[in-house]
Amino acid sequence: MAMAQMQAAKRIIPDYTHETRIKSTTVKIWRIIRDLPQVKEYSNGTIKEVNIRTVNETRYRDLTFSDGRKRTDEIEQVHESYKFFVFHVLEPLPAGISNAIVTALVESLPDNDEVSVVRWSIILEGDKAGRKPLVDSLSAEIANYEAGLKKMLE
Repeated sequence: MAMAQMQAAKRIIPDYTHETRIKSTTVKIWRIIRDLPQVKEYSNGTIKEVNIRTVNETRYRDLTFSDGRKRTDEIEQVHESYKFFVFHVLEPLPAGISNAIVTALVESLPDNDEVSVVRWSIILEGDKAGRKPLVDSLSAEIANYEAGLKKMLE
């Protein structure tokens, strides 16, 4: 009889984290982020086309960027009560990178009703060498999302 072995919890350290403050309520920000096709509207011109499709129970997002690049993401989680959005970059992934996860968490500030925070993170698994270009392109993408959300909401 095989014994189940417990794995020690690995502390995941993101390759990139950033938070942006937006003069808006968490509800208004979340309403935009959770509406998956709206990524085009808040991408600050970065995304030219977005197609959301569901296969079995999994949702995918096919993006066409304004520079012609294409990417497919798997939408892992759109968590309503925690206002938490998670997607995996499916393809293309750079050589040596096995997993690329981007998260966005919308939170209120305890001392300020007029401002909310969006906390972004990028978690990559795989070779160190492949990480930097992907972190650079994803963090540039996030910067455009932040700028676009501010334009829409502030």
